[in-house]
Amino acid sequence: MTGDVPQSVELSICDREPIHTPGAIQPHGVLLALDPDDMRIDQIAGDTQALLGASHSALLGQNVEARLGAVAATRLTRILADEGPRSCFAFETEASDGAVALEGVVHIGDGVILIELEPRRADVERDPLGLVQKMLAAMACAETIEAYAEAIARETAKATGFDHVMVYRFLPDGSGSVIAETAAEGCDSYLGLRFPASDIPQQARKLYVTNWLRLIPDARYTPAPIEPALSPSTGRPLDLSCSILRSVSPVHLRYLANMGVRASMSVSIVVGGELFGLVACHHRTPHFLDLRRRAACELFAQMISLEFQSRLEGETSKRRMRAGEVQSRLVGAMSGRGDLAGALLGGQPNLLDLIEADGCAVCIDGECVTLGRAPSAAQIGALVGWIHEHAQQGVLATDRLPLSYAPAEAYCDVASGVLALAVSRAPKDYVLFFRGELRQVVRWAGNPAKAVEADGETLTPRASFEAWEETVRLQSRAWSDTEIEIARSLRSSILEVFVHALDLALRERQTAQARQDFLMAELEHRVKNTLSVIQSLVRFTARSSASLEEFNATLQSRLLMMARVQNLLTQSRWEGLSIRAIVEDELAPFRQAEANACHISGEPIALKPKAALAVSMAIHELATNAAKYGALSTPGGMVRIDWRRRREKGAENVELSWKESKGPKVAPPERSGFGRMLIERTLAIDLGGAAELSFAASGVQCRLRIPVSQIAFAKGPREREKQSQGGSACEPPPRALSHRRVLLVEDAALVALSVRELLEEWGMEITHSCATVWDGLRAALRPDFDVALLDIDLDGEPVWPVADALAQAHVPFVFTTGFESRIVTPARFAGRPVVTKPYAPEKLVGALSRAMTQEASTRAASRRQASRA
Repeated sequence: MTGDVPQSVELSICDREPIHTPGAIQPHGVLLALDPDDMRIDQIAGDTQALLGASHSALLGQNVEARLGAVAATRLTRILADEGPRSCFAFETEASDGAVALEGVVHIGDGVILIELEPRRADVERDPLGLVQKMLAAMACAETIEAYAEAIARETAKATGFDHVMVYRFLPDGSGSVIAETAAEGCDSYLGLRFPASDIPQQARKLYVTNWLRLIPDARYTPAPIEPALSPSTGRPLDLSCSILRSVSPVHLRYLANMGVRASMSVSIVVGGELFGLVACHHRTPHFLDLRRRAACELFAQMISLEFQSRLEGETSKRRMRAGEVQSRLVGAMSGRGDLAGALLGGQPNLLDLIEADGCAVCIDGECVTLGRAPSAAQIGALVGWIHEHAQQGVLATDRLPLSYAPAEAYCDVASGVLALAVSRAPKDYVLFFRGELRQVVRWAGNPAKAVEADGETLTPRASFEAWEETVRLQSRAWSDTEIEIARSLRSSILEVFVHALDLALRERQTAQARQDFLMAELEHRVKNTLSVIQSLVRFTARSSASLEEFNATLQSRLLMMARVQNLLTQSRWEGLSIRAIVEDELAPFRQAEANACHISGEPIALKPKAALAVSMAIHELATNAAKYGALSTPGGMVRIDWRRRREKGAENVELSWKESKGPKVAPPERSGFGRMLIERTLAIDLGGAAELSFAASGVQCRLRIPVSQIAFAKGPREREKQSQGGSACEPPPRALSHRRVLLVEDAALVALSVRELLEEWGMEITHSCATVWDGLRAALRPDFDVALLDIDLDGEPVWPVADALAQAHVPFVFTTGFESRIVTPARFAGRPVVTKPYAPEKLVGALSRAMTQEASTRAASRRQASRA
């Protein structure tokens, strides 16, 4: 609309017209400009001879009191002393010395005092306040803004007597529309017609905000010039911005004449400091209103402006409250999930519940998700690039997108209007609302393209105000200020959620780093502590061993015991280990060899990791001694182990009893060996407990006292059901492995050397030894080995590709690991043998034998199935 109407004329001439300094007044009154220092008349305008009984020359330089009288002068002095707002009606004078009875107003500005006088008429309004109260009371029942505007037009016509009263509302594009009118018979109707923005230039709108009322009693007047033209005090034309007699622009007078209007009055409707509309009053003949009635209309204008503001703010407040509720729920959705598009579009409420639109889109990291009617993803992507260059302060709102961005004409049916919010700085991340084209026929009061014409510096308004229709295209319903405000609030909320998420992620990273640092420190402590324990075991085992073979066997046995306990603790996630699991694990080989050799009973008690290791070492030493010299060294020997809670001497302990019987006769040792020292001192120093050993002839007996503070929990063992980890505690006798060829994939050189030596002792041959996945894959393609031994972790890289290649070639293999195998082994390798480090020779060889047996059985079953087929 106005975007399609040429604007050059009004911008170059009309908007520059100095309407506040016309140099003349309307001739129905008199203007006196006084020097504020001595109250003498410096400038004058109007028919002073008829109204004041003296000519301009006689009045210039005179004191105002000499002409208006002492009473009026005193009233004038009081008015000037009052700093508050001044009424449209200020004072009256009586007729005397050739002067008529007058009524007047006073203004102060631009270094002068302005007095404006008009003849006092017989039909003056005697009760202006009562008139306003009557007008407002008649409008109280209007519920809608439309009904209220109709009441304004009706009551204004009654109070002022104008033929035609219109309520005129300004639109966002600057044009205006008549939303209500009251017209006498014979007057043209302008209800529903649109007037272009150029009808009321910008400087005129500013004056309408400053002055509540503007009266032109006779639009065919001849202006009365101000004498002298320039102010003696300022040297400039007199500023008449606040004057009620200010002469009107000739263009406007011609405008009224073309409409057939002889008299007019405009009453401002100001909302929030902005010109919201006008009450425009027209008359076909000259029409005068006294100052009291005009004062009533001015007060009426202020009251209806407040009412409009209240009603509009009420509607806006309701919209804001509804939007606030929706936005609060959207923020909750955004905070609860990482998918911004899903949070804003995928639930109830969604973005279309926040701002009324035909469709919307969320574009994050180059991906676009839409809801409702919207352009394609490619079209939105290109649009976002254009928006990114033109958005100011992160928001762009337009109801005429195709007129600014030509490619949008191709999809104007869904996006003639867009409201875009940038939700990040660097990337082009946006939330967009779309409104489709709103094709409408606008009825103008005359052709808006010919609102004014110029002949040099002279403007001529259009002569016709007949309805002129225009079809408006490529335009959507406008985005209101409230909707844009809601959009800005949404943007702030999204950015706050992003900032909170980033802050939360930073804190989580810091927490994770701190946890990792702690775990690394804990791991370092455990590793060093374990190495210290091993160092001590090596030193003391060496001292107590009579030969190298004994040293090697004893040390290896103790190290394997530590490894088994570590494995059990890992299965329980280091929460605790039941006493039963400790005892059964240590005595498993002897219970399998002879079913009745060991009797185990006790309460379901689990010990803390440190206590579990200490008790396990004690049981291991007792079981090793029994296997060498005691009850477990001969058939028929028996060991009974039981434990329970017991209170003794005011202290509660867990008491574990070890008692051997039916074995060789026992004689007390001549010296205390390392095993005995290990049992007694470990319990005492590490746990604050005690160990008592006795050597009765019938068998060794031991009582361990463990403080209850070392109990992790007592509701039953939490360790997982023990599954095969490279075979049971005692592998079945291996099938013949002599001369079998082995592929070894192991990244630790010392471990590889140890495994090579161990397997060679069993008659096997290492054909290939590889330290990387790549080398293992190349070796797996060769046909010169019978079975493979694969370390699960090769310097941080899993061995699964090698295992997949071997499985495809039907070559048996065994996994080795220091991990808890069920945590790291993929499901496709379920059932494959796994041996945990450090290796027990029998378990390693047994696992290799079992792998070969399983593969042979699988092949045999496949052959049988093939033969049946």
